[in-house]
Amino acid sequence: MFIEDVIAYELLRINLGFKNYKGIEKMGRFMRYPPLFSRTHDYEFFPNAADLSYVLKRIPSEALFEFFQLLVQECVEHGIIVPRILIWDGQFIRSNCNNNKLKNNHVYNDPDAGYCRHNGIKKGVGYDPGILYAHCFNRWFPIYFKMFSGNRSDILAFKETMTEFFQTTPYKWEILIADSGPYSLQNLKTMQHRGLVPIIRARKHLKTHPIKQLKKNFYFNTDFIPEGWSDELFLKIYSFRPMIEQGNSYNTTYYNASRMNTWGMDAAIKLRSLIYILELLKALTAYKLGRPELIMKPTAFENSRYCNFRLMLPSMARDSGFIFFNSKEELNRLIKNLHRI
Repeated sequence: MFIEDVIAYELLRINLGFKNYKGIEKMGRFMRYPPLFSRTHDYEFFPNAADLSYVLKRIPSEALFEFFQLLVQECVEHGIIVPRILIWDGQFIRSNCNNNKLKNNHVYNDPDAGYCRHNGIKKGVGYDPGILYAHCFNRWFPIYFKMFSGNRSDILAFKETMTEFFQTTPYKWEILIADSGPYSLQNLKTMQHRGLVPIIRARKHLKTHPIKQLKKNFYFNTDFIPEGWSDELFLKIYSFRPMIEQGNSYNTTYYNASRMNTWGMDAAIKLRSLIYILELLKALTAYKLGRPELIMKPTAFENSRYCNFRLMLPSMARDSGFIFFNSKEELNRLIKNLHRI
């Protein structure tokens, strides 16, 4: 098995919305030929659930995250991602384990996970990454994340995510947008020290902070509103924040990845890295095909074209001895054989 081929089928599994490795194996029972025959090293290769699990468990999570970062860099070079406005948020990922701790024990089946409660809602045991998106006018893309257990604090998760992000990013960012979860004076001052304008929504009950209501139920710390900025401009920029929720909604609605098919911190990092790799690969594909209107339409990339067995016919013909005049070398070799005859 080639690692590249296994990852290609794992990306196909995610794109098809199968919840576990078994889903793509079941799909193969209804197909005459492997769906990615024209993309794999061996066109007859089709992994089963055990193959996917075996290989993906042995790929370091750092390697997939590094590939995700390389794609971010390529998107910046092509102008798909513009380093300017950052948006921070989290998204709960349910672990494939029991919500109750083991009997006579103080840990869950997944020892790395934690029980998440958000705004009074019990979400279960899992992980909650701190996620950064880049807002680029009419498009937005994931550029970084740090994985945490589900019981983490927004304030600390924001601080750790941004600390790691600034240690790795080579670009200069101007604005950071976030909801009230990570609001604290320390986080605001840190972002300001980094040269960013922190547009972080404040909480209503803060009495010792200079809080101002810019519109109904939208409170902000006036010490961090730049001079010359009107309330309308400040709120206009903050209105970009739901874009990260729209981007993350694909993870649950389209990729069906609200729950992991395994457990462990490494597995959570791999799953989220692969989803973001898939999203950026689609954006790069649309750009390189000259179809920029498809950059923000991941559903435009059809899955079923590789299910057409007729696309397999040229490969079968070549294996049976049929000669294609695809290059001068093949043509010259045929001419030499004819002269010998």
